[in-house]
Amino acid sequence: MVPAEFAGLKLDTRTGDTVMLIRRTDNSKVIPIWIGQPEAFSIAVGLFGFKPPRPLTHDLLLNVIEAMGGKLSMVVISGLREDTYYALLHIDRGEIETYVIDARPSDSIALAVRAKCPIYVSENVPAYSLDDPDDEIGQKLAERLKDLNPADFLNL
Repeated sequence: MVPAEFAGLKLDTRTGDTVMLIRRTDNSKVIPIWIGQPEAFSIAVGLFGFKPPRPLTHDLLLNVIEAMGGKLSMVVISGLREDTYYALLHIDRGEIETYVIDARPSDSIALAVRAKCPIYVSENVPAYSLDDPDDEIGQKLAERLKDLNPADFLNL
């Protein structure tokens, strides 16, 4: 596993879809994961610490984990199979037990930004340079993606 960080949300200029970028901290390459608007909104809410009057789904899940004596200890982007990314939530209950739960990467990151827990990626997950693309895929990705401010999802 390689340490990583949430690197932002970008707009796919060809489709108008939102892309979540996860940056490997060992080589600064990114993993682009296309996500839906509700997931992008939830990530933005978590990033900016916005507190809605009632808990959103990711807030609720984190509240349940904590109420049961657990802590989200890390999120792992674990693989890519048939164009679908996979992630794992690691939930610790002290010295009692640890749970590893399959999850979508977008949900995992929405939880991670709220819990301020570490993010990791498996070595086998492809990553690309967008700043100085060194291969054809990286060049195409860099051309397709432009900056998108997470605050745009909050209508602030």
